[in-house]
Amino acid sequence: MKFYFFGILMASLAATGCSDNASTAGGPGTKNTNAKPLIGQTDDTFTLSTSSVAIKQAEVVPTTIGIKRGTNFAQDVSVSFTDLPKGVTADPVTPSIKSSATDAKFNLTAGEDTVPGEYVVKVIGHPAKGGDATSQFTLTVGKKDTFTLSVPFWTTALKQGEAKAVTISISRDTKFDQDVTLKFDGLPKGVTADPTGMMIKNGEMSVSFSLKADADAALGDFAATVTGHPMKGADASHPFKFTIAKK
Repeated sequence: MKFYFFGILMASLAATGCSDNASTAGGPGTKNTNAKPLIGQTDDTFTLSTSSVAIKQAEVVPTTIGIKRGTNFAQDVSVSFTDLPKGVTADPVTPSIKSSATDAKFNLTAGEDTVPGEYVVKVIGHPAKGGDATSQFTLTVGKKDTFTLSVPFWTTALKQGEAKAVTISISRDTKFDQDVTLKFDGLPKGVTADPTGMMIKNGEMSVSFSLKADADAALGDFAATVTGHPMKGADASHPFKFTIAKK
């Protein structure tokens, strides 16, 4: 008899699981009071998954909340947030994870007066039936950049063996008068930016470089990141998209 009850206890613990982000399960297979799966009901539950987010004042960051469903759980789940710091908003305010989806995408926006720091944000997933699921993530708010970079809004298209000139522009705050060194991260094999270590000098509004694709460069759509590094203060980054086609 002791072994029987021990087996039930271990099965219950395994069904409940554990998480480093203090998540709890939801759905018809849980008790609303403590969101713990009932023995034999884990197929009717779901859990949410989150990742830490870093954002700067006056910045918008795309974010995702994932869901893991039990075999029998096929409901839509609405997601809400508590403990967002003052000045940080979610768009949409209540994202929805559709019954056929594995995640919900939304944007976090930090206002210019948001206080920098590290915050813990609670996430609540509410199904049509059953208990809510909870999770949490760490939100780190940093000081806004004193400059921003911009690249062409259209996607640059290259053929293998081809090079094209691309312009990177800078927008400076009134008191920002530093030179900014640029570098690229995430360029695929066979694609280079020339010259390397280019700089936008104080007083300049832009700089041009040559994006080159080798004759055997990989084909497809790619996204790299251009980062500007000033002498003092925080770096600023911007995504840069391009396509490589057959020569």
